[in-house]
Amino acid sequence: MKKEKICILLNDNKIVLLHNISKQDNRFEVNAEDFYKYLEKIKALIHTHEKNCEPSIIDQMNMSLWNFPWIIVSKNCIKVFKYSDFSIFEVDVNTFIPQELQNLLMQLL
Repeated sequence: MKKEKICILLNDNKIVLLHNISKQDNRFEVNAEDFYKYLEKIKALIHTHEKNCEPSIIDQMNMSLWNFPWIIVSKNCIKVFKYSDFSIFEVDVNTFIPQELQNLLMQLL
C-alpha cells in the first residue's frame, strides 16, 4: 500500500502538496504550521485513497472539524464531500472543479 498523499486546493485553484507525516500508510497527517499558513486560502482539502473515493470513518470525523470540502482521489474516481448539519453529502465534482484540474488530480497517484 502506498502512503496517502495530501494536498490543499487554494481559492485560486492552485494545488499545494503537503508532506504526509503519518506513520501509517492508510492515513494522513500534516505539520500544523504547514497547514495553518494556508488556512485562510483553502478551497478544499485533497487526499488519495488506494481503492475508492468513499470517506473513511476517520475522514468523516475530521470533515466535521473543518468548514471546507474534501476531495478524495483514487485510481478510478474523484469525489467531493462536504459536512453540514451533522451529515456528509457528495458535491458534484464537475461543478466544483474544472476538468483540467480533475486531470491534474489524477496524476497525484
